[in-house]
Amino acid sequence: MEDRIKSLEEAFEYYKLTQEEHEQIGKHINEIMMFGKKPEENPIAVIDIAPPGSGKTGLNGYALKQFPNGNLIIVNNDEFKPFHPKADEIAQKYPEYYIKVTNEESKRWTDELVDTAIEGKYNLLYEGTGRKITIFQRMIEQMRKQGYKIIVRAMAVNELNCLMSIVERYEGQVAEKGWGRLVSAKTFYKAYDEEMLNTLNTFEATDLAEVVEVYVRGDNPAEPIRIYGDKSREYKDARTAVVEGRNQDRRRAIQYYEQVFSKAMKNYRNTEEEQELIEKIEGLYRETKEIDERVER
Repeated sequence: MEDRIKSLEEAFEYYKLTQEEHEQIGKHINEIMMFGKKPEENPIAVIDIAPPGSGKTGLNGYALKQFPNGNLIIVNNDEFKPFHPKADEIAQKYPEYYIKVTNEESKRWTDELVDTAIEGKYNLLYEGTGRKITIFQRMIEQMRKQGYKIIVRAMAVNELNCLMSIVERYEGQVAEKGWGRLVSAKTFYKAYDEEMLNTLNTFEATDLAEVVEVYVRGDNPAEPIRIYGDKSREYKDARTAVVEGRNQDRRRAIQYYEQVFSKAMKNYRNTEEEQELIEKIEGLYRETKEIDERVER
């Protein structure tokens, strides 16, 4: 059956876990993620939202340092996909189905971990692209009942920098494991454009969060720079801060393309999807360069 898989539906059916398998792995994930963590009388939830390739991992590291003894559970759905017993096989034989097939289980493991952490009043960091506000609304409703303080943080990174990071991450995965997960330009822009910005706007315009902040990349990935928050109101709102932060990052993106990426990409283009993404990056670099030159004039 496996060699005859021709559709996503067949892949779902073939690689579907039994309820017992799902529960056993979910229990193992919870044990790993909650090991050494302690409940808090006044728990804090941090929600990091940004598109792929923007540096959410660095933002997570920044948050972790702010909690004594690292007493923070970090929840990232992507990190749970490899827990699928056949994750490597799916990635190698059916890379086009990997994300959606493994996500069938990982999204449930994510929800189960979040529910357990909130019920137990653990400090929690939830990482996502911010595309769907409904995901956060349900989660925050649970948090409110448990007395959480909620902080939302967004990354403002130029699209050129994001796309280059996506390719570099993919190349690193291929070098390390023999296969990698490449986010397509179409998927990236769903998170980069209006959906994320609208989610951020909703957070700020309602009482869903006590604090909304915007960060740009620093020289050290684990030390992002805050450009908007309670103590910094240079911009009229968080949405404007993200847009302007992306513009500020334009020069850094151009320099990185010219000094690093353009040289390294000569060894890339392993797949048709990667080649398409690199062609998008090359075109975007030329457009970004023209914009920067007009601004300078």
